[in-house]
Amino acid sequence: MSECGPPGFIEMLAAARLPGNDKAMTAGLETYREYAPRMSLRDFVHCVWTFAGAPDAPPQPIVPDGRPELIVHLGTPCQEEGAAALQPPVLFAGQVTRPLVLVSRGALACIGVRFRPDGARAFLGAPVDAATDRRLDLAAEHGGAASRLIGTARGMSDMRAAADVVEDYVAARVAGGRIDALVRDAVTKLRAGKPAGAGKDLSERQFQRRFKAEVGVSPRLFRSILRFRGVFDAVARPPNEDWVMTAIAAGHFDQPQMARDFRRFLGCTAREWIATRDGLARALAQ
Repeated sequence: MSECGPPGFIEMLAAARLPGNDKAMTAGLETYREYAPRMSLRDFVHCVWTFAGAPDAPPQPIVPDGRPELIVHLGTPCQEEGAAALQPPVLFAGQVTRPLVLVSRGALACIGVRFRPDGARAFLGAPVDAATDRRLDLAAEHGGAASRLIGTARGMSDMRAAADVVEDYVAARVAGGRIDALVRDAVTKLRAGKPAGAGKDLSERQFQRRFKAEVGVSPRLFRSILRFRGVFDAVARPPNEDWVMTAIAAGHFDQPQMARDFRRFLGCTAREWIATRDGLARALAQ
């Protein structure tokens, strides 16, 4: 038997998704909501989200989706498995290319700004590949502004009001920033399953460096992340007959390749991930 389990895998994975639409989902004491960013941020930001959850969630393997994020912890910050300290209250999470497991150390309440794959450089103020597989303490990177942000956000009357404060912070950081049109075009093509390359004016090596500086990973690795993330999108689309069809629908050659990607990006089997029935990881995989 394969590590992804019997043919019932698809039904189990689909059942692990929160009910409702992809903008507002609630399960027990957990609430996850997504909001479209304000118009002035849409070149840079994919969405803004809020999450509130109970303090006793199991460890959370995070599914990569090819987009870096700003995370603001209004409650107790998570601790990364294997780390000695809690995450900083305000952090920038770069591209995730290897297993990342978050452990709850108290009641969770956080706000996230999910950037477009190539939209975070203006916010970070540096090439994004410097943050790949890292969670940067923005109090150290951005100084007092990040420290003031957490205080102001925690003083708001509700999560949506706090999210507005976080958007203000992002807007101030990206003001005057520019998107690399060549890289934006390449990202669009790759997300559509089309080839992307240097074109006439750059060598392939120059294109690779430019793409990595804006997105955080190479075009090839970005494509692999999109393919793996496609598994979680595929289970939402009927018909979901079996795990082989889900693997193929997501762009894998076969189920064993999908199983290897589970190990590569999550450090667990599909069945083990399915056992994570609650928590932030499950919400972010929607």
